[in-house]
Amino acid sequence: MNKSMKQNRLAILAVSVCLILAGATAWASPSPELVKQEAGYYYGYGQGTTLDEATLEARRDLISNALTTAVRTTDAAASRVSVTAGSAQARLTDLKPFVKTKSGVSPAVTVRIKTTEWDKREKAYSDALRTELSTAAAGLADKKTVYAKIEGALEILAKLSDNGETELLTADPAGSELLSRRIESFCAETAKSFTLTLSVKDGFIDPNSTFSVKVSDASGNAVAGLPLSITWETPDLPTDAAAEAQPVTATLKTDSQGNAQIEYPAAGEYRNRPVTLTVTTEFAVSVPASAALKKLDAENAVDGRYIHCTDLKTAYPSVNVPAGNFEAGAVPQDTRAGRKEAAHTVTTDSFDIDIGPVTNARYAEFLHATRAENVPEYFDNSDYNQGSQPVVGISVKDAEAYAEWLSAQTGCTYRLPTEEEWEKAARAGKNTIYPWGDDSPADGKKANYKGNGTYAAPSPAGAFENGKNAWGLADMAGNVWEWTSSSRSQDTQSAYRIVKGGSWMDGPADLRISNFRELDGSAGYPDVGFRLVKEISK
Repeated sequence: MNKSMKQNRLAILAVSVCLILAGATAWASPSPELVKQEAGYYYGYGQGTTLDEATLEARRDLISNALTTAVRTTDAAASRVSVTAGSAQARLTDLKPFVKTKSGVSPAVTVRIKTTEWDKREKAYSDALRTELSTAAAGLADKKTVYAKIEGALEILAKLSDNGETELLTADPAGSELLSRRIESFCAETAKSFTLTLSVKDGFIDPNSTFSVKVSDASGNAVAGLPLSITWETPDLPTDAAAEAQPVTATLKTDSQGNAQIEYPAAGEYRNRPVTLTVTTEFAVSVPASAALKKLDAENAVDGRYIHCTDLKTAYPSVNVPAGNFEAGAVPQDTRAGRKEAAHTVTTDSFDIDIGPVTNARYAEFLHATRAENVPEYFDNSDYNQGSQPVVGISVKDAEAYAEWLSAQTGCTYRLPTEEEWEKAARAGKNTIYPWGDDSPADGKKANYKGNGTYAAPSPAGAFENGKNAWGLADMAGNVWEWTSSSRSQDTQSAYRIVKGGSWMDGPADLRISNFRELDGSAGYPDVGFRLVKEISK
C-alpha cells in the first residue's frame, strides 16, 4: 500500500471518529459531507434538485433530530420523529446553510443551531401550537354530529403528527398529560356510540346478494360521511377451491343516510367458497403512527362470514330414494353375514340422500359461518384435512349440528339417515352384497379398504368411480364408516349409534351393506364420517 493511500485512509478514519464522538446524537441520517459536529448544536442534512429544496430538507432533518432527542429522554426506544415539509417551512425560517456543496448535480446542505437557541424557539412554537389546538379541542363538544366531533379531533391529531409533537406537546403548559392522549381518549369515547351493521347475515349468499353497511350513533341517527375500510378475504380452512384468492380491499364513505354500498369481488376465485367481509372505521389513516387510533379502528370492526354458492343443487348433490318396502339385512348369497344381520322387511317414506359423505370443505363452511371455536380433532393433520376428503373425528352431536345449520340455511330438513334408510339407499333397488354387486371390493379395487394399495388414509369422496351403486351414490362401501341416527340398545338414553359402510381401516368383508357396528356417538373417530338425508315435503 503506498503512502498516499495510507494517508487518505487515516484521514477518513479520523473524521469518522470525530463524528462518532460528537454523535451522542439521536438522529438516523449522518452527513455524508463529513462535517465536524460540535457539542451544543443540533445538525441537519439535506439534498435536493435545487439549493432551496436541499436547505428545506436539511431544516426538516434538523427538526426531526432535535425532536427525537427530546422524545428519547423519556423513552430510549422511541422511534425517530418525523415532520412534514410544511412544519419545517414554519420553523427556523431564518436558518442559513452552515455548509453547502454540490454532490454531482444535486446540491447538498448542512444546517445547525445551538441547542439553547433551539429550545427557546421550539418553546415559542409549541406554545403557539398548543394555544391553537387547545382552542380547537374546546370546540369539539359544540360540533353538531358525532362524526363532526371525530373529524375535528382527527384534524388535531394530524396536526400534532405533522409537527412531530404527538409524544411531546402537553395539554397544559405546566401539565404532564399529552394533548394527543386527551384527544385520542375523546375519539374513543365518542366512537363508542358508533354501530356498524351489515345488511347480510352470516350464511349462504349467491350471485344476486347485495351488500351494504349502515353506521348509526347511540340515538339511532345516521352517521354520514364516515370513511370506512372494507376487506374481502377467504379463511384458512380446508377447501376444494382450485385457486387461492387474494384479499380485496376498498375505501368507502357513508352517504347521508349512513349507508355505504359494498361490491362483491369480481374475481372467479371468490365463487363457491367461504369468504369473510370485514368493515372498519378508518381513523388511523389520518395519523398512521397512532396506535390508539389503530386500536379504535379494530374495536369498531364488524365482519360477515359467508358461503358463496352459485347453485345449491350442484353444491349439495343428492338422489331420490322412493317410498315403499325393501328387504333389509343380509341377502341370501352373503355367506359372511351373522345372525345380527338377519333379513327383515322395512317400509320407508321417500327421501333424498347425499351422493357422497360430507367433506372437510363442506364442514369447514359450517365452522366458518357459525364462528365455531372447536374444530374436529383431525383438522390439523394433513393426512385427514384435505378439502375433498370426508370429514372425520365427528360425533353424532356434531353431525346433527351441521344438519340443523344446513336446514336453516336452505329451508329444507336435513338429518342423519336411519340404519334402514342408509341400507335402502346403498342397495339402490337391488339385493346385492355390496353397492356395486356381489364381487369383492378387491376385484378391480372398487373401494378404499385396508390394504387397497392406493390409499392409507381417507380418500377423496367419490375417488372410486367403479364403486358407485346403480343410483350413483359414492363411498357407500369403504373410505369411512357413516353415522346413522339408529341405536340397537334397549336403553333409550344410550349414546351408542349404528355406523354403516366400513372404512379404509377395515378389510373387504367389513364393507358389506348389511354389516354394521355400534359406536359411542359422543366420540369422534379417524374412520367415521357421515352423510345426510333430506326429507321430502308431503
